[in-house]
Amino acid sequence: MGALRELVKRMGLWRKYIVLLLLRSPFDAFRTWLLANLMKSIFRCLESYHSGALWKLCVVYGLLCALLFVYNGIVWAKYAAFSAKVESCLQKKMFDQILSLPLERIDARLSGEWITRLNSDIQAAFTMMNGPLNIPHLVVAVINAMLSCLLMRKSSLLFLGITWIFALPQFVLNDKLVLKAIPKLKEEAQTAMAENTSAIKPLITDADTILLYDAQALMMHHCAETSSRFMKINMKMHVRRALSDVSMRLFGIGGYLVLLFMGYSFIHSGTMAFSDVVYCFQIRGSILSGMFMLIACLNNIKTNSVCVKRINDTLQE
Repeated sequence: MGALRELVKRMGLWRKYIVLLLLRSPFDAFRTWLLANLMKSIFRCLESYHSGALWKLCVVYGLLCALLFVYNGIVWAKYAAFSAKVESCLQKKMFDQILSLPLERIDARLSGEWITRLNSDIQAAFTMMNGPLNIPHLVVAVINAMLSCLLMRKSSLLFLGITWIFALPQFVLNDKLVLKAIPKLKEEAQTAMAENTSAIKPLITDADTILLYDAQALMMHHCAETSSRFMKINMKMHVRRALSDVSMRLFGIGGYLVLLFMGYSFIHSGTMAFSDVVYCFQIRGSILSGMFMLIACLNNIKTNSVCVKRINDTLQE
């Protein structure tokens, strides 16, 4: 996050970026509140046999949801246009910076390294700003999870406690398996990509020379080696993420079964109404959704931050 802040500040767009993020943030939280209250109201109507009020409820909540989606669409359009502008400005800044460097500075790195920084790294910065499960969704996930916790606390503090007992180990496992290992692996992956790009480039630019010296097999072998190294590093990152995902699902199912048993006990004893239990499960789903989104966002941001740092290093040369 710090690397992106430095980059956006460098272009003089930090304040506008923060404003757009804050405008986008409330959508999921309000939608969670609307859906949870809709479900609760519907079941209360059914429990009290006031089925005639159902259509009024559905119309009111439908209109509110429609207004919310219109608002969200307008804000996202503004945000997407802003992100595209940032990407364009960034690419121009990078070109200008590289062209201003002394020749010995440029020759000190492989041509594939410069190509990777101009293409892959800039694309990663754009993804970090506007891609799925990155900074915009991180802000949304935090606000959504916080509001959902407040809503559940009002209904059942015990349900909230059980939800977090099964949720917290997922953060710990993700930190151990993914977050601590990602920066080093991503740096290695970007270096391997640069080597692979440098190995492929002569196949196009020097094809006649390669054919003249009958060096096709040698060049292809070199390309295959660099490509294999790049693939192996990426596989290490994917394996760690897969293990983290499996652990999240297992803890999620465990928490669901415990809360299901508790809900049945409360309804059977008359401690909670069926509508209140449904409401708590709806809110729990929102908490877990926000938590899964938060973990995915942290993983992606950690990955893309490596590329953003490489861009900052280039602009500071």
